[in-house]
Amino acid sequence: MTNVCYDYLEMIDKFPVKTPNLARLAREGIWYQHCYSNAPLCMPARCSLHNGLYSHQHGMMTNHGHWDFNLPTVQQALQKNGYATAAIGKLHVYEAMDCALDLTTVTEEVKSLGYDFVHEISGKGLAWYVDCEWTHAMAQKGKLETYRQGRQFYESKEGGHAKCAHPFVLDEEDYMDRYIGNHVVDFLDKYDYEKPLFLWAGLVSPHPSFDATTGMLEGHDPSEQPLAIDNPDPKRWEQNRTHYSAMVEEIDRQVGRMLKALEDQGQLDNTLVIFTSDHGEMLGDHGLEGKCHCYDPSTRVPLLMRYPAEINARQIRDCMVELTDLPATLLDAAGITANAGELLPGTPGKSLVPTWNNPNASVRDFAFSEDGGQFYPAFKMIRDHHYKLVYYLDDKRYALYDMQNDPDECQDLANDGTYNNIIQKMSKSLEHVRGVS
Repeated sequence: MTNVCYDYLEMIDKFPVKTPNLARLAREGIWYQHCYSNAPLCMPARCSLHNGLYSHQHGMMTNHGHWDFNLPTVQQALQKNGYATAAIGKLHVYEAMDCALDLTTVTEEVKSLGYDFVHEISGKGLAWYVDCEWTHAMAQKGKLETYRQGRQFYESKEGGHAKCAHPFVLDEEDYMDRYIGNHVVDFLDKYDYEKPLFLWAGLVSPHPSFDATTGMLEGHDPSEQPLAIDNPDPKRWEQNRTHYSAMVEEIDRQVGRMLKALEDQGQLDNTLVIFTSDHGEMLGDHGLEGKCHCYDPSTRVPLLMRYPAEINARQIRDCMVELTDLPATLLDAAGITANAGELLPGTPGKSLVPTWNNPNASVRDFAFSEDGGQFYPAFKMIRDHHYKLVYYLDDKRYALYDMQNDPDECQDLANDGTYNNIIQKMSKSLEHVRGVS
């Protein structure tokens, strides 16, 4: 689990990034090119990946409070069916900033979601305010205050805590993703594999802050970054995009280490490896930053799977899929025969197993996404193979994009009467999702 944009993959060849390990997953497995986050924001999306519900179902529409611990999770179902379960890295069950929570004090609560072992990291920006396993490790090294004082380098003059790019203020060995990768590899090396294992590996980059290390930035020339689209001052984003590219490559390196650890234990080909993100990042496109927007750089995420025992190599799928489909897919892949709706009541998720080796298979007509308006205007969105329809809740207006002829979403067609029938049809589907789920 990461925050990588769908198009920051070397296979797409759009941005100057090298991701050989992610390319390996695509080459040796299946690559879903139209996967959408059900909510392009950390806490709602990650909650959905546990219970298979949309945000308006599980109630986590913003990064406030904490998940509902009473909702059944796929991890609990796996536990009950003989799996060992572990989470290492970022989960984001608690926002924690409002009460300066130490995440190590709520480990038992997090375990109740269906985990036998938890080693939780808050995330880079949150670690300026919130304690976790990583901040305790840095405190033991005498480095935590240096890290927190470095917050000033990432604050923009306009306000905001993670908008500017600056090299990581600690040693490269202390980089949060390096720390998480070390703990994941150590866990995989020491696990006895007597029971099947579910492992959530929550890497934190390339989520802001834009803090690639000096070493990671070597070979990255800001002038080689593609310019932000539909932006009056696109060059302003070159440094952020450069750091983002370097952080994506670091994520790829950590994925490679995890694959090697499984390979060294003789478990790689016996493991379903899934790589995805909870949201993307606008990086200046349409003059916007961050997540929580309806545009593809924010809502569309990579989804790669490798499982040689069941998935043939070199498969690409263009069918619409959602993050909510992953819990049902995990249950199906684990051979848990109960219907996903029985174990995860109310889930709209569909197992992707039928699409693994059938290029014509599809599990849904459209993908759905929504945002609760914490940072930017709240919206609900559906995307089919041709169009994307967005409904903005605050001013009660629609936006419509022709994704085949305008993939960068630069021309809103909602006010063109030619498309009234399409808007009417898609709005009914949007209302259906909101009404029955």
